[in-house]
Amino acid sequence: MIKNIAHIKFRGSNIGKFEHLHIENIKVKDTCVIETDEGIEIGHVLNFEDIDVDSLENENNENTESHETHDDESSHDENISADEELSEELKDIVAAEENHNVKPKNNKNKIFNILRIADEKDLEQHRINTEDAAEAFKICKEKVNNHNLDLKLISSYYFLDRAKLLFEFIAEERIDFRELVKDLAAHFKTRIELRQIGVRDEARSIGGCGICGRELCCKVIRGKFETITIKMAKEQGMLLNTMKISGQCGRLMCCLGHEYQAYCSLKKDLPKVGTKLVFNSVPAVIKDLNPLNKKLLIETEDKRLLYISVSDLKTNEEGFLIANIKAE
Repeated sequence: MIKNIAHIKFRGSNIGKFEHLHIENIKVKDTCVIETDEGIEIGHVLNFEDIDVDSLENENNENTESHETHDDESSHDENISADEELSEELKDIVAAEENHNVKPKNNKNKIFNILRIADEKDLEQHRINTEDAAEAFKICKEKVNNHNLDLKLISSYYFLDRAKLLFEFIAEERIDFRELVKDLAAHFKTRIELRQIGVRDEARSIGGCGICGRELCCKVIRGKFETITIKMAKEQGMLLNTMKISGQCGRLMCCLGHEYQAYCSLKKDLPKVGTKLVFNSVPAVIKDLNPLNKKLLIETEDKRLLYISVSDLKTNEEGFLIANIKAE
């Protein structure tokens, strides 16, 4: 079944799918009052899209199955990286990735509801909430110090109806903040939620530029964080150097995951590293390959290193690769 839904940005840079057919004359850039799993919020319409609801449900089921097989993939990555000399710092990053990989609720494709187009009263309440949340952040920070809790407060957020006040924080270990919650609830007279987030969430919240010079992937591309592995870096021919493959958050870069499937697809029809061939009647072996420009680095029997194009390779009657060309 095809249904037209609205993509709405809310609470910073969260983006979700929303029903809108019951709202008249809704358009892009409209400010709406929406209802999510967590409460009532203010959001802005980004665009509209026709989606297949049945396909969406199937995708959710597939995502659930992929989480179940994640442990098998992780052990496979360990085998792949076992023969690589990784630095101690890089090993720590990989271990942190595995230990702090929290599986979020699978609501990426859930369709929520728009309650109404926001009026002046809603916008004024949102403005008040934003100011009060900033003040609540300062008060919470003081109370954290009073309770001697080892955590770093990241953000505070009042839901539109003020039914809940959300604080996000990061901490190295699990924190017993029950007494802090009681203290905050007594002060603010509303439901308090303290949510522990990871260093990736912190980077997403703060924002910044990556080593590529562009805005951080986690800030631009919303959704749950995927597990990033050393295998992804190796598949893309990255130098296994901490400075080269770790992001602003200190974990393996998100772009390794975003580009992984593309590299796998490009390399699918290319000969593998170590494949033997005959270059201008001289035995040779493939030492490296670049899937983006379709170039191969080969080493001949007489120890020459040469670049050739994949399109120059031919297969003879015996099934051997040959390349009779003038190399670069």
